[in-house]
Parts: sequence; C-alpha cells; structure tokens
Amino acid sequence: MRMRGTKEGTFMRYFILLLSILFLSGCIPYADHALTEPNKEQIDPSVIGTWFWKDKDESGYIHIGLDKETKLIRLIMIEINKSGRLKSTELSGHTSSLKGNNYLNLKWVHPEDDKSTGYMFMKYSVTSDGLGLGFMNGEVVEKAIEAGALKGKVEKGKWLSSVYITEGSKKLQKFIIKNDKALFPEMKYLPGLKLPDHKVE
Repeated sequence: MRMRGTKEGTFMRYFILLLSILFLSGCIPYADHALTEPNKEQIDPSVIGTWFWKDKDESGYIHIGLDKETKLIRLIMIEINKSGRLKSTELSGHTSSLKGNNYLNLKWVHPEDDKSTGYMFMKYSVTSDGLGLGFMNGEVVEKAIEAGALKGKVEKGKWLSSVYITEGSKKLQKFIIKNDKALFPEMKYLPGLKLPDHKVE
C-alpha cells in the first residue's frame, strides 16, 4: 500500500512501520510471484545474523537465520519502546541475485488478511557498514501498472492506494533490472550485533 498525501518520516520509523503488523499502512507493493523460485538458488549467507537500531523512542533487533524444515530465511524482528512495550514480527522468504544486485523476497508468516499474503521485495547489501536495505518505491510500480508496462492492479481509496503486482517472475525480473535505481532509490544500513566471546566453564 502507498499512503497518499503524506510524507515519509525518518528511515527508521518507515522501517518499523514496514516490518510490523501495521504494515497495512505502509508503502510497499505486494506481488503474486517471487523474483526467483524458493530453493532455486542458495540463500545468501551474508544476510544471516543479528542487526539492530536504536533511536530516542525505541530500539530493536532483526534476527535472520535459516528455517530447518523449509531451508528458507526466517526473519524475526523484536522491538521495545521507551515505555517497555515489546512487539515481535516474523517473516519468511529467500534471496535472489539479478545482474549483480541482491533482493529479499519476503512474506508475512501470519498475514492479517488475504490482501497481505503476497511477496514484498527489498534490495539489500551487506558491507562493513552493516545490512543495507532499500525499500521498493510503490509510486513507480503504480505508474508502471497504470501505463501497462507491468501487470497488476491498483486500488485507490481516499487516503490509501493499494498496489498488487500480478506479473510473472521472468517479466518482473526484467522490470526490476531495468528500473532498479528508480525502484530502490535509497539504501540505509543497520549495524550488525557482535557478541563478545564467552567461554563456558
């Protein structure tokens, strides 16, 4: 969904809104198909780890690991605000590599309704700065659907615009490769958590 008539807040606030059950008020399209089939390519091991953020109102951790049964990624986000309220969010998915760029294909483990069961896409990069994430620009996708360049549907409301991509994986890959910079205009980094060595006696 894309919020109409509002401006994005800080990246961290946007990030928290995206990776929470309140995602229904966020700005990222859903897709019927993943960029690549699950288990078709090896999961990128560089994303596995614990990443974190902290601001004046809350802090949180994102744990990314492999599910033993499905062999896919499990992403669990834990947030705690300044009043001590704790909230957790869980997603599953896999990584895709296209022309040197890397993407996450993610789904809610517990979707709230039928409209939130599709894939969400994020561009990512792991460097010395941590885990970089770029969120898909829903407005670019909306315009492409309306122009007939991408199969999908747009449901416009008074305040919200819901964007759904129905294009198949092959054409979706070509669209993302061609429009990567417009679709993912900004990359922000979350540092990785490094725990001290601890010897058990």
